[in-house]
Amino acid sequence: MPFITEPINETQLDTLADVRDWISDTQRSLIRLPVEGVLEQGATFLDDAYLGDGETLLHFNQPSFAALCRRLGCRTELLEKLETPTLASQVLNDLLAQRDTRELLRGDEFVMDERTNTVVGLVSKTYVTYSNDDFICDIENRLGRLSKENQLTFHQAYGINTNLTIRYVSMVEHGLIEGRGGRGPDRSRVGLEFLNSMVGTSSVAINYYLHRLVCANGMMVPAASSVSRVKHSGREDTFQTRLDRSFSEVVRNLSQLKQLLETLGTMPFDPATITEDSGLTDQIFSVINGSKQTISEKERLYMRLSNDASRSEREALRRDHDARLIELIPKHFGGEDSCKVFKSDFREKATIFDFINVFTEFAKTQGAARKLEIEEKAGSLAKYMAANARKL
Repeated sequence: MPFITEPINETQLDTLADVRDWISDTQRSLIRLPVEGVLEQGATFLDDAYLGDGETLLHFNQPSFAALCRRLGCRTELLEKLETPTLASQVLNDLLAQRDTRELLRGDEFVMDERTNTVVGLVSKTYVTYSNDDFICDIENRLGRLSKENQLTFHQAYGINTNLTIRYVSMVEHGLIEGRGGRGPDRSRVGLEFLNSMVGTSSVAINYYLHRLVCANGMMVPAASSVSRVKHSGREDTFQTRLDRSFSEVVRNLSQLKQLLETLGTMPFDPATITEDSGLTDQIFSVINGSKQTISEKERLYMRLSNDASRSEREALRRDHDARLIELIPKHFGGEDSCKVFKSDFREKATIFDFINVFTEFAKTQGAARKLEIEEKAGSLAKYMAANARKL
């Protein structure tokens, strides 16, 4: 049977006061335990649910357990397939007993929530503990130094495990919306998204965030990876310098988002053209896991190829099949706002921006972690499509 892990709390935080309360509740109970010390006390895995010596038992949540398995060179997918009770514990204990494994874990520490004895992360001794409290203070200080044209205000935040995602935005007009319902400006809130992890699951990340008002949907657009991430490891006295450098570079390019929005808003939604890029087609279906199979099954649309079909014929059939499925994405995953574009006379024609908003509208129906994942994938898709506007 698979190893049992503890659930993770996912919380939407609507005000800065909510953010500060959440930070206080989560980080005051966190401690770091050397893994070597825990193992020296005779701790082993028990009942496919704990690590302990019989008196003190440590639980794991899914991210911390996955991190430990990676450190041990064991795939969690393998353990999930085991059906024999306690076999997962036996496998893990066998790995823990090996000298090389003990040596590998010598420099690691568990991050534990004392309230529940739950391990919520696995970090190295060189990991710089950057608290969410310090994170918020640093963000506010840096935002306060921005010029008037770049002023940003708090929009929303999410707390998942000890990960804090927080967004700040300002208003921008980037086009016109036209249709039988009238004509008006297309407005979005444009700003920055900040992410911090206190348990080693990610670096500090700074990215762009877009929130389109016409449909109240948001997406996260990745900044260049070389400037948007600040690792917790390394010299602690250089952390603030590295954070400053990343923050300044991302803010400097913030104005480019208006051009991205204008580009997406003028690109027509044409599934046949989209499917000429097979990589783009795969990226579209990956935004919502299982979307291609879901639409195929519900619409009974399956691609059937004859054995004697040529390569060009197969490719033409693939493009036609994928185009039909992409055209149906708004029907199966769009919400009320998407219907106004794709199923009514509210708008004269749909754009690529409207198509991207199908995914972000669907994201609002999901839990916090899944919502952020879809918004991130939608942002990456938007950035790619805008960069390839001429081809599309």
